[in-house]
Amino acid sequence: MKHRRIKGSGTVGGSAGLVYRWVVISAFMGLLIGIFEAWMLWTRPRVIPLLTPDVGYVVWFLAPLIDMAFFALAGLALGWLASRTRGKELFAAVEAALAVTFVTLMVVWFHIEIGPRPLSFTGDVLVPSLIFTPAFLVSLLMFAAVWPWLEALGERRLAPLIRPMGWGLGSAAVVGLAGITVFVLWPPISGPAAPPTVPPPRGAPNIVFITLDTVRADHLSAYGYPRPTTPNLDRFARTGVLFENAIAPISWTLASHASMFTGLLPQQHGADLAVPLAPSPWTLAEILRSRGYETAAFIANFCYLDKGWGIAQGFSSYDDLSTDIEHNLAQTFLGSTAVQMAYQTLWSYNWFDRRSAKSVNAGVFRWYRHRTRRPFFAFINYLDAHDPYITTSAYNSRFGTVSMNLMRRVHSAEQRKLPKGEFNPRERSQLIDGYDNCLAYLDDQVGELLGFFRRSPDWQNTIVIITSDHGEGFGEHGDYMHGFDLYRALVHVPLIIAGPGIPQGLRIGHVVGTRQLFSTVLDLAGHGHTPFSRTSLARFWNPTFKPTPFDDAVVSELVPVGDMTGQHAMSSLTTQQWEYIEHRDGKQELYNWATDPKEQDNLAASPQDQATLESLHTRLIDLVSNATGPWRGMEYLQALDGVQGPSRLSLLFPQPLQPGNAENKFRIGFAQSYFKPQESAPVRPTRSERDVIQSLPYQ
Repeated sequence: MKHRRIKGSGTVGGSAGLVYRWVVISAFMGLLIGIFEAWMLWTRPRVIPLLTPDVGYVVWFLAPLIDMAFFALAGLALGWLASRTRGKELFAAVEAALAVTFVTLMVVWFHIEIGPRPLSFTGDVLVPSLIFTPAFLVSLLMFAAVWPWLEALGERRLAPLIRPMGWGLGSAAVVGLAGITVFVLWPPISGPAAPPTVPPPRGAPNIVFITLDTVRADHLSAYGYPRPTTPNLDRFARTGVLFENAIAPISWTLASHASMFTGLLPQQHGADLAVPLAPSPWTLAEILRSRGYETAAFIANFCYLDKGWGIAQGFSSYDDLSTDIEHNLAQTFLGSTAVQMAYQTLWSYNWFDRRSAKSVNAGVFRWYRHRTRRPFFAFINYLDAHDPYITTSAYNSRFGTVSMNLMRRVHSAEQRKLPKGEFNPRERSQLIDGYDNCLAYLDDQVGELLGFFRRSPDWQNTIVIITSDHGEGFGEHGDYMHGFDLYRALVHVPLIIAGPGIPQGLRIGHVVGTRQLFSTVLDLAGHGHTPFSRTSLARFWNPTFKPTPFDDAVVSELVPVGDMTGQHAMSSLTTQQWEYIEHRDGKQELYNWATDPKEQDNLAASPQDQATLESLHTRLIDLVSNATGPWRGMEYLQALDGVQGPSRLSLLFPQPLQPGNAENKFRIGFAQSYFKPQESAPVRPTRSERDVIQSLPYQ
């Protein structure tokens, strides 16, 4: 082999030298693209409405490193081909077109969360081809015209720089690997650390608040489910109070958590599919931290509980997925496309960055060992019961198995935001088996967490609250998953409270709303000596408590998935016997859930139930119109804006609180009124931005 030595550069001639130069130039281009990508991820949230990006500092190491590696491999292949042909400009044009396509798709797809999904000819073949082809043709024409001049320029100017560039790229790779290593070994916990403004009250209890994302009550063995899905929760329930009929305020994650954390209905706090929780309502974490509590959160939900959605307000430590290397990789272009597709095809049809309950527990244990000695409020969110219903191998066939092909079908239908009626009874049974498997694994990890706290010196002064944000549908009304309706399968959730001063082994059958956990936590933190006792769930285990009509009904609201205008909004009222649902189009549904728990018999047209229907309708209007202000989510109220007759919205403006009025305590959102709001209008996305939201996985 003949070589030509260029002064100061070493042997770079011949085919090996050509390949080396191609790799170096291509890798350098990848490094620049990676730095640009890291800048985008660091400064612009991928999910449009987010208040802050959901990545960690590691993206500055991760994106340049993987983009550099990708283009180095592309350069190696193209350089090897170019060294064996005379048409080197052809492969240079391919390289240029690849870079143009890469950057274009990275920018265009930046606001689209690409999770588990079937391969799409349009998205995966046609769109990239429509970008690559013209870029290749233009590049080929340009290179063909000036290639001899470029070769001569490269020999004179570029060749001496190749070896220093190689060393520089190697150094950049070492720095990238070092930064990633530090991030993995010492993951940061996001959130501002602030000292308490006042010392905590003497004897204040620790509070552990756990939400089991997507867990419906009737699939827990403690609630009568025939399968032994949750033995640990069963044992825990015997040590405290179990609410048999707890009702969520909505059937999806963000708005439900916002209601539990503020005590407000969705129409009051305004958080919805494309709007984060506004900073003005006080959250549990903000209030407790202002009272001297240490506040920490550990989050598994990777879509609607990232800190940018507003739930992180008031937490000194907020351990969401931005602290995971897998999630940061998933936010990059290569991670969300190539890595995700390889994972779901070769390993498991799931998000490869999904955080398991075991990982959540590890974060809790790590924090607890280094926490202060102040009383703490720990919020823990698990996602293991959420679709796809795939868990660890030890539990993946506990009650049966669900095929990967079926999960692809049902998950694809969910992402299309369409009703799902195409699953036969055998397939429906498989989905339930998979869901129950996930519950069994989740229960095991909840048992691990409770055991950890039980062995701690703080256990005797720790109150634990376990609930869910919403349930899950399995075709009872044609739909699967959640966020589409307000039937009992979607809003009936578990609720168990145990700790010092709380009765043991008590089951309460009264209908209650999880929205009142806001008052409950504040009341328990204050040992029952607070203005919130009247709306605290602790009132139900007080033997002297006398219920009023205010205590016998729970309001839920929903603007369904994909409904950007609120035209399909709905509201429901659940009482001790009935669930009444009113739709924006005037449709009414009435179910006697006490005798028809699956709600299969709609009694809205029954002549003998018309008086009940009208009474519940009037009561729903009265409760909503008597809610405290301000209202930020008017789209939720469109369910009550009847299509016949005058608009009811004109009547539904919240009445201001009258100081000293005894009736205030019976108004929805009364507990929040004790805290002076810092009013600010939530940012509302444009119509085009709301359309983009529909492409996101709905949690």
